Parts: sequence; C-alpha cells; structure tokens
Amino acid sequence: MPLPHFELTSSQYRILAEASLRPLPDPANDEASQQEWIVRELEPEEARSEVPELVFLGLVAMQGGTLALTALGSAVHHRAGQEAAEERLAAVVRLADAMEDAAPRLARTVRRLAQGTISLGEALAEAAGGD
Repeated sequence: MPLPHFELTSSQYRILAEASLRPLPDPANDEASQQEWIVRELEPEEARSEVPELVFLGLVAMQGGTLALTALGSAVHHRAGQEAAEERLAAVVRLADAMEDAAPRLARTVRRLAQGTISLGEALAEAAGGD
C-alpha cells in the first residue's frame, strides 16, 4: 500500500522527529511536561494547534498522557528524512555539473560517488589523481 502524502508544517515535522526519539509528555498535564517540550526545543503552545491535527491524521496517538508516534507517523517522518537527503544529494550532483569545466576530474568523481558507482575510498583516490 502506498504511503499517503501529507502537507505538514515545519513544527509538525519537528514534533514527529522528537516523538520518534521517545514519546512526548502532554504539555497540558503540568509544568514539568511543558519544560520537557522546551528542553527538546519545542514550543508547548504548538501542541494546542499542531497536535490535534497530527492525531486526526493518525500520525501520533495520545497514550497515558504521552504523545506517541504511530507506525504511519514513523513512516512519514522517515520519508521526510529520505526526501531531504535526496534533495541534498541532487544539489551535490548539480554542483559537480557546474564544476565540470573548472575541475573535470573532481566533478566526474563526485558524480560517480553520488550515483553509488564508487566508494568513498575510491573517490578520494580518484580525486587525488590515482585513476
């Protein structure tokens, strides 16, 4: 079954990321719970606006006073990480393409490394001139 696409806010993605590490306490419980959110660099006020939508979408669940990631939430969190890594890798390849005239050996090596056709060790040796 394909993973549905969700348009989440950056704070919702951040909540998913933190919940993937360990469940978050419900900040409505007490001041200690709010402090936990602050320590984890989350805004307790965001819980009032962001968490209900995450629960509605089935990405998190409230269980015993804590906010836990669901299997769907975990999949969405990991897919977002994969998409971000793909974007960074694509940027590296675009940089290699732009460097083609100035440093053709390095550009070719970076492109091959990004494509997975050579290892990092092979890329370092090739970039140093040891084709």
